[in-house]
Amino acid sequence: MSDSVKELYQKLLDSGFSEAELEKQVQNKAKEFGGFMSEQGILFVIAKEKGVQLRSPDIDPQLYEIFEEEFDYDDFTIDISEVKESMTNIVLLGKILEVFQAREFTRKDGSTGAVCSFLLADSTKTVKIVLWDDHAKAAKNEYFRVNELVRLIGGYSKAGKSDDLEVHLGRKGKLILSPKDISQRTRDKLESLNIDQNREESFKTVPKESLEKFILQNKFVSSVKGQVKIENFKELELKSGEKSFLLSLLLEVESFAIRVKIWGMEAIECLKLVSDGDCVSITNLAVKEDSYTSEKELVFTKNSTLKIL
Repeated sequence: MSDSVKELYQKLLDSGFSEAELEKQVQNKAKEFGGFMSEQGILFVIAKEKGVQLRSPDIDPQLYEIFEEEFDYDDFTIDISEVKESMTNIVLLGKILEVFQAREFTRKDGSTGAVCSFLLADSTKTVKIVLWDDHAKAAKNEYFRVNELVRLIGGYSKAGKSDDLEVHLGRKGKLILSPKDISQRTRDKLESLNIDQNREESFKTVPKESLEKFILQNKFVSSVKGQVKIENFKELELKSGEKSFLLSLLLEVESFAIRVKIWGMEAIECLKLVSDGDCVSITNLAVKEDSYTSEKELVFTKNSTLKIL
């Protein structure tokens, strides 16, 4: 048993596992992955699934590099014109064009709810944003006003009462008023918008492009559907000697194929879920260029999801 394996093993014992219980968990995982994963990898998976905090001065910090990689919100912010019905985990950045009056209402169970909404604009289009309950408290914020810049994280789209597309902020989403983490160029572009609030036709319309062209020319894909083939699953060794995981899928969509890379614990979860030939829906993918082949690839982010259709 290597020192790194001993370290993880002891960490799990210290968290409350008995030796017998831990050995049983290791055996079950080994059987589940058919000998495909090392003991170190199995111990790491058990710790993550049981919510055991591995980070400590005794664990090499490089172990967490891939699992805790942060993505800049600009990597997966999309234009409003790209929002389609039934999208989830939407990230938008724009300017408040109009604020509608907030209101309270009574639900069937007698509880009180709250809702407020506003029009958000960028250089491509406008969309109505709807905030519910705790998120509706934003209406009382001094920065919730016309011409203020806003970043919306974790929205979902649906048709409103008039069949116009709306974006609702999900329960776990965020509304950042007057965001500071945007470039001066982007800020200047948004603040310079001068749009007639009553005429959406004054917006520039972005021509519809093929999905292949869109993927190859953008940094983020909010949603894509296609058929997958498992290319490979790897257990990788970091410079520190610790292990990580990588699942590569080939996604066929609209007569072209592109590689999807999934790192860390998500790789394991997706490996359990997918089989060759499955039709899937994947959201919130970053578009990266492989440093060796220079080919564009889709890479899972912290907000990515994969569902079998």
